[in-house]
Amino acid sequence: MNIDRRINKFRLASRELFNNYFLEEFLADEDWDFYEQFTTIEESLFQALVTAQSGIEEIIYGFPQPAIQVVARQGSSGMPIMLNREIDSGYWDHPIKQCVPGCVFTFKIFFDWDQRSYKDNRYVRAIVKTWPDNPSLVGKHVLIETHYVSYEQVTPEPASR
Repeated sequence: MNIDRRINKFRLASRELFNNYFLEEFLADEDWDFYEQFTTIEESLFQALVTAQSGIEEIIYGFPQPAIQVVARQGSSGMPIMLNREIDSGYWDHPIKQCVPGCVFTFKIFFDWDQRSYKDNRYVRAIVKTWPDNPSLVGKHVLIETHYVSYEQVTPEPASR
């Protein structure tokens, strides 16, 4: 089931809340405890606007959300991406710069480069779930501009024991 509307409502609400009510105070003192208060509110906002509304198991925002897949928006095959060099190292310079049709990603969080500036939530940070013809990329983190993607609610696969 497509949940673009719910996810994008959260994306916009989160950035507006931060930009209008938290950023100025945070910048004035560079108070990281104050920033942490925002992240706690953001977690609740995600639960209220996305997981509870969709009947998705509540997982803390910022952790992989196996019930939310990120896929290329119709007509966005071959979309540009930034793929992590390792699995989750913080280096986004992997030589592959575009995904191929059929790639599927697990939603993790929205991402901005600078935490001490206005949030745009321009990128979705996700984890490669399926990459046709290159299974070695499965598990790597990826950044994709939000206008290229669509969000689908799926039934998560049971954890292997």
